[in-house]
Formats: sequence, structure tokens, C-alpha cells
Amino acid sequence: MKIEIEIPEAVLDAIAAKVAAQIKPTLMRPPESRAQAEELMSVCQLAAHLGVSKDGIYRKTAGNEIPFVKVGRLVKFRRSEIDAWLSTRSVPDISSLSAPPPPGGRRIGIPVVPQNHSRRRPLTGAVK
Repeated sequence: MKIEIEIPEAVLDAIAAKVAAQIKPTLMRPPESRAQAEELMSVCQLAAHLGVSKDGIYRKTAGNEIPFVKVGRLVKFRRSEIDAWLSTRSVPDISSLSAPPPPGGRRIGIPVVPQNHSRRRPLTGAVK
């Protein structure tokens, strides 16, 4: 059985444009970069890559805080997913948000409470 469907040219062009937009970033990367992005890393490799302990990686996988895949009993990590995960966890630069204090204005700070030694409780049974 053969079915023929006529799709308007404009719809085909729109589909082709969306597909091209989605695959263009992957195609623009050098071949060695694409292979590296899909490389599976072990817990030891990821710990070294991130500069953290293996125990920290295991804690994050146990809490589903980090993207991982299971290969049998082994826990593996896709470099591309880790890079994407890291990009969502970056801390914004706050230096642009902090402004110098106004001229002649007060700085707001945490008050320092002097230690008052007279508030110490006397020892019970102490000789006066």
C-alpha cells in the first residue's frame, strides 16, 4: 500500500530550517571536539576534571544532583551533559552589583559587641 501526502513547500522549508538550527552547533564543532563531548567519564575522571573528591561525586549521584548514566553497575558521566550542568550552576559576578558607599553616607555593618567580663557567672562554691 502506498500513501502519498502533499506537504506545502513553505512547511517543508520551515521544518528544514528548524532541523538545521538544531544540528548546526554540533556540525560547527571540530570533529575531535564532538567526540570528546560524547566521551563517557568514570567517577575518578570526573572527580579529577572537577577537582573534587570521589566521595563528593558519589554523594551527588546518590542525590540525583548531577547527570549520570548507568552502564551495568558502573556510574558514567557524559562530558557534554556535565558541561551543560556546570553552565547552569555558575555563580554570577556580583562586582557589578556592588556600588561604593555614597559620599558622606554611613556604611551599614555588623555591630561588634564588646565582651563584658563582669557578666560572667561566678563559680559556685568559690572563695571570695
